[in-house]
Amino acid sequence: MATSSTQEAQRRENPILAVITIAFAVGILDGLAAIINSFVRSGVKPEQVFHFIASALLGKAAYSGGGGTALLGLGLHFLVALIWSALFFAAYSRMRWLQGNKWLTGFGYGIFVWLVMTFIVLQAAGLLRLPLDPWGAVTGILIHMFLVGLPIVIMTRRLSNRPV
Repeated sequence: MATSSTQEAQRRENPILAVITIAFAVGILDGLAAIINSFVRSGVKPEQVFHFIASALLGKAAYSGGGGTALLGLGLHFLVALIWSALFFAAYSRMRWLQGNKWLTGFGYGIFVWLVMTFIVLQAAGLLRLPLDPWGAVTGILIHMFLVGLPIVIMTRRLSNRPV
C-alpha cells in the first residue's frame, strides 16, 4: 500500500506524470470501448479500428497497411487522449466551475470531447459521414461521457495539487 500512495504523491508533485497517467487510463478505456463497439456493431477487427485512426494521416492507404499502420493509429489514439487530458488538467485549477459536481463536469466534458472530435476533428480529417447513425451517435456520446470525461475529471481531482 505504501508504494501506491508514494506513486500517487509523485504524480501530485509532477503534473506531467499526472497527465500521462490520466491519458494512459483514458486511452485504454476509450480504445477498448472502440474495439468492442466496432466488433459488436460491424464485426470490425481491432487492427481495423486503429487503421481507421491512422487514415486521418495516411488516407485510404491506411486500410491496406499492416501492423505498423495499426501501431501508428494506436499512437495517434493515445496522443488524442493525452491532449484532452492535458487540456482539462490545465483548465481545472484555473476555472473554478470545473471543480463542482464531478458527475456533471465529467459528463459535460465527455459530451464536449465527443462533439469536437466528431464535428471538427473527424470532419477536418475527412472521416465523418453525415448524416450520423443515431444509435452510433448515442453510443459514442455515452462512451465519451463514462469512459473519457468522467475518468479525466475524477483522476484530475485526485492527482492535481488543487484541494478537492
